[in-house]
Amino acid sequence: MTAMPATVLIYYDFRMLGHNPHGWDPERPEWTDAVKAMIKLQYPNANLDTYSHPERPERLTAIVDRLLLEPIEGVRWMLPAPAGTAQLERAHDAAYVAHIESLDGQSGWLSQDTTAVSPGSVIAARLAAGSGISAIEAIAAGEAERAFCIVRPPGHHAPADRARGFCLYNNLAVAAAHARKALGYERVMIWDLDMHHGNGTQAIFYDDPGVLVVDSHCAAPFYPGSGLLDETGAGPGLGYHLNVPLPMGFGNAALLKVFEQVVRPAACAFRPDILLVSTGFDCHYLDMVCNMNETGYAAVTQRMSNLADELCEGRLVLMLEGGYSAKALADSAYAVSEALAGKPVNTFNVLADDPGCAAASDAAAFHASSIAALKNQTH
Repeated sequence: MTAMPATVLIYYDFRMLGHNPHGWDPERPEWTDAVKAMIKLQYPNANLDTYSHPERPERLTAIVDRLLLEPIEGVRWMLPAPAGTAQLERAHDAAYVAHIESLDGQSGWLSQDTTAVSPGSVIAARLAAGSGISAIEAIAAGEAERAFCIVRPPGHHAPADRARGFCLYNNLAVAAAHARKALGYERVMIWDLDMHHGNGTQAIFYDDPGVLVVDSHCAAPFYPGSGLLDETGAGPGLGYHLNVPLPMGFGNAALLKVFEQVVRPAACAFRPDILLVSTGFDCHYLDMVCNMNETGYAAVTQRMSNLADELCEGRLVLMLEGGYSAKALADSAYAVSEALAGKPVNTFNVLADDPGCAAASDAAAFHASSIAALKNQTH
C-alpha cells in the first residue's frame, strides 16, 4: 500500500524576478576593483569581461519551470503576502527598514560585495521576507505541515542594520521572529546549510536563547569569514549557536554527518516548536566549490521532515538562500520538494573520501557540552 503524499506549500511570486541587479558600479571604481579581486580569488577561471550578477532572476525561473513541467503530487502553489514594516522591524532596525524602503524604484550598489538594488528590488525583498511569515501562518492554521519558500533576494547575510552578501532583509530571521512574537512558538530552531556562513542570522539571534541556530558552511576565510567554532552565542544566548565549519570540497556524506551528529542531537535537546532551514543549494558540485548533489539535499530533507514529525508535529519551513547554477538549483529544489512530499530517499551519492566528515565530527565533539546544557535548560 502506497502512502499518501504529504501536502507541501510552495511560496512564490513572480514579482521577485523584478530584483535584477547587474554589472559593475561605474560610480565606485574602487568597489569594482575589489569585487573583481574577490571573484578571481574564489573562481580563478571566471571571465571577468563577461561577468553578470550571480543573484539573477533565472535562479528562480529555473526552479519554477522544473516544478511546473514535472508536477509533484501533494504540492500546492501559494502566493505570499509582502512583509509589513512592523514584521520587518522584529528582525531589523527601524532606520534600516526605512532606508531600504526609500530605495524603491532606484538602482545602485549598497555594499562592496555587489549587494545592489534595481527598481523592483524593494517589493521583491518584502515578498521574500513575507514568504516565511505566510508559510508559518498557514502551518499554524493547519493547512499543511511543510513549506518551501522559493525566494530572492536571499537573506542570511543581512544583519539588523545593513545589506550584505546579496541580501536586503533577513528572510528567515523575520520568519523566526514572527513565529515567536506573533504565534507564540517559544523555541525556534534554524539550520543554515548554505555554503556560506549565515553571519546576519547569527548576529540577529546571538544573545537569544529562544532561537537555536546550527550553521554548517565552508570555513573561514571563505566568505564572509565568520562562523568559527567558538562563536557560540553571548549572554543568555551562550551555547545556542553551533557553528560547523567545513573544508571546501565536502560532499553529501559530510552534511548528513552534520545532521546526525549535531543537528539531530541539538534538536532533541532543545525540543523546538518549529524547524526552519536556510536552504542554500550552492554546496552542489556545479557551483564549483563543494561536491554535494541533489541526492544529498533530498536525503537531508527527508531526515529533517522525520525530525519535525518527531519533535514539533511536522512543522518545517525551508527558505531558499544561495545557489547560482540554474541546473543545480532546478535539480536540487525538485529533489527537495519530492522529499518534502514524502517520496522515499533510499540512496544518495557519496565521495570515496569526503573531506568534510572529520570536520563534522570535530565540531560535534566541540559542541557536545553545549548540547548537553540545552537539554538541562529546556526540560
